[in-house]
Parts: sequence; structure tokens; C-alpha cells
Amino acid sequence: MKKLLSFSIALLSITTLVACSGHKAESKVPEEKIEQKQIKFDEKLFKEAGLLPFKNEKQLELGELDSKSRATGAHIQLKDSDEPTEKRESKLTYDPVGWHNYKFFYGDGKKEAWLMSRGHLIGYQFSGLNDEKRNLVPMTNWLNAGNYSGTDDQNQSSMLYYENRLDSWLANHPNYYLDYKVTPIYQKDELIPRQIELQYVGIDENGKLLEIKLGGSKEKVDQYSVTHVVLDNVSANAEINYLDGTAKNTVENKEEKAKKEAEEKAKKEAEEKAKKEAEEKEAAEKKAKEEEQEKARQAAQEQEESQESNSQSTNSGGYFRDKNGRWHRPNGKFASKKEIREAGLQW
Repeated sequence: MKKLLSFSIALLSITTLVACSGHKAESKVPEEKIEQKQIKFDEKLFKEAGLLPFKNEKQLELGELDSKSRATGAHIQLKDSDEPTEKRESKLTYDPVGWHNYKFFYGDGKKEAWLMSRGHLIGYQFSGLNDEKRNLVPMTNWLNAGNYSGTDDQNQSSMLYYENRLDSWLANHPNYYLDYKVTPIYQKDELIPRQIELQYVGIDENGKLLEIKLGGSKEKVDQYSVTHVVLDNVSANAEINYLDGTAKNTVENKEEKAKKEAEEKAKKEAEEKAKKEAEEKEAAEKKAKEEEQEKARQAAQEQEESQESNSQSTNSGGYFRDKNGRWHRPNGKFASKKEIREAGLQW
């Protein structure tokens, strides 16, 4: 009886150990899978491509301000569920270095709009950052929002074009990550960036890179499947001094333009009138001078003829010829052919 009881207890112990061991083995499987998923990406490739390491979680890195207090860059890795849910505050209190703002005329000069924006490097819809100085640079509204006034996300020269489409890409791929980096490009000591460079690529659950093409003509894809876009920080209605952020409006106010055009037209008409009057005066003076010269010539000719007649009269017994060649007596009457022959003159 004791032997049977001992055998039963031993059998029960073995059964319990087997069951516990089986439970522990099963619990290790998902842990091993999770561990593999976290490290299953090519770390060297990510580094060479200029990407954040894949950690299967949201990451955000902001470059520190440089010696000129300029923002230097921002880099984020996130998926759709990581996007902020709170509405963005409309007002910003931080002015990035070089910040000036002007209300400039645009288009045909009828309307005005603010030239610059405090532009986010990584948009709020991704980062949830609003008044963060490391994420703000002076951008023209044309670059930031795609229009002089309001927004136009069809403008491929604007950040909004790419931001909205990247946001849609995340929404359409909720299990994928987006690696998105934005870098301002400065020239030497200039406070305002001349250009903004965007780079983006998708990452699947296993850390594989996925090329993203948004349809923009400025997109260039490198050997790592990372897309690059360089946008100019310009506005067609302004001449910007990138060294200090000041600017001049290159589009005139329509009323001032009309006034200026009217003044220029009046000036041109006055110049043309003065020119015409001067030409007419010159022509009149020339004509008067020519008439005077003609009178003088005729007078000289008449004097010459008179002198010739007098000379002929003296040498021909008082007979003289008129300008038509007719002979006259000294008393002025016509002379006959006979008289002339008798006077020894040639008819």
C-alpha cells in the first residue's frame, strides 16, 4: 500500500513538472519573436542613409541652435497613431533669428499679404511641437503654405504639398513608419535659409525601407530608396536680403502704379509735344531763312542786271536790254531793229 502511494505521488510530481515546463516554453516564444522584431533592421544601412535607428516607436530629434541662433534641423520617425490629437495653438510667440515681417502687394498689385511665416521644420501634424525654437525658421508664405495669401497644397514648391501627402501616406499605411527629416540650408552667415531640404522614406514592420513617391517634380530618390526634395525660400513679389531678413516689395500698389503710369504718360506726351513744337519752330525758321536768302539772291540779281543795263546803256548810246533781251531807247520805249543796227548794236 505504501509502495503504491509513493508511486502515485511520484507520478503526480512528474506530471506537474511536465505541465509547468510546457507552460514556460510557450511563454518564451512570443518574447523571442518580440526581441527579433525590435532588432530586425539593417543598422548600418539606416546610418548610411541618414535615418534614425528603427526602434518600432516614435522618435524625434531636434538639432541645437548654432552660433548664429539658427535652427539646424529636425528628424522624426513615427506612424499614424503617433500623430498629435490636440488642436494646434494658432499664435506663436517665438521669433526665429532674422525674423522680419512685411505686408507686400502681390499679383496685379490690388491686394496685400504677409510675406513671411514662422515656419515649422517638422510640421505640427507630425511633431506636436508649435512654439519650439529649434523647429522654427523664417519661411516665405509661398514656401510654407503654397500661396501669397491662404494655402495651396497643389503648389509643388511648397512644404504643404509634401506634408499633406506624407500625412495621407501614414493614414493609408497605419502599420508602417515614416522617417522624415527637414534641414534648412544657409549660405555662410546668412540668417534666413535659402532652401529647405526634405527627405523621407517608409519603414515596414520588419524594418524594411519603402520608397515613397508623392508625385512632385522635385523628388529625387537615392540608392537607399530615400526621397529628397529641395525647396527654395523665395517669393515672386519680394527681393529678400537673406543676410538679415529684410525685404523689398517688387510688386507696386495698383493705384500707385496707375498714378505713376499716368504721370509717365503725361511726361511722354509733354516731351513729344515739346519736340514737335521745336521741330515746327526749326522748320519755320529754316523756311524764313530760305525766303530771306531767296530775296537777297533776287535783289543781288536785280542789282547785277541793273548794273549790266547801265553799263550797256553807257556803251550803247543809251540803249539798253531788259531781262528778256529786248532793246529799249534811253527813254525806256522799245527800240526798233533798224535803230539798233544804226546804233551799231547787235539785235
